[in-house]
Amino acid sequence: MTALRSIVYVSTASRPLDSDNLEKLLAEARRLNRQNDITGVLLHSEGNFMQCFEGPEEAVQSTYLRILASSRHKALIELMNDPVQQRSFSGWEMGSATPTGSELISLSTAQWRRVSGQTGFSPATPPALELLKIFWNSRRGVY
Repeated sequence: MTALRSIVYVSTASRPLDSDNLEKLLAEARRLNRQNDITGVLLHSEGNFMQCFEGPEEAVQSTYLRILASSRHKALIELMNDPVQQRSFSGWEMGSATPTGSELISLSTAQWRRVSGQTGFSPATPPALELLKIFWNSRRGVY
């Protein structure tokens, strides 16, 4: 069985992003994610982003390096970078939703770290990832 990893981060767009450019960004992400067996979601609100992506360890790490080098955003803050037992967003090559500013703040400031003492594959999911999954399931069908 392939080891899985999930990364969640927030960032701010370097330049204003209109709907056409956002669609191009999503199309590129979906193409690359499909090639690399990566799934996840991208939330965008008022020039701010939250992305959760997951998949095989090596593919996730190389995708993250590409994201870190991108000039499309700035002020990237890593919220979670953990091994996981299963995907949270399987079936979504890159789902997309537009939360309100307050929803994005609530999600980004929730507890993303596992409780102290947890290591490796723990059945305990960080509370914030559970909140993100609840948010996503309430917006199902957005693609």
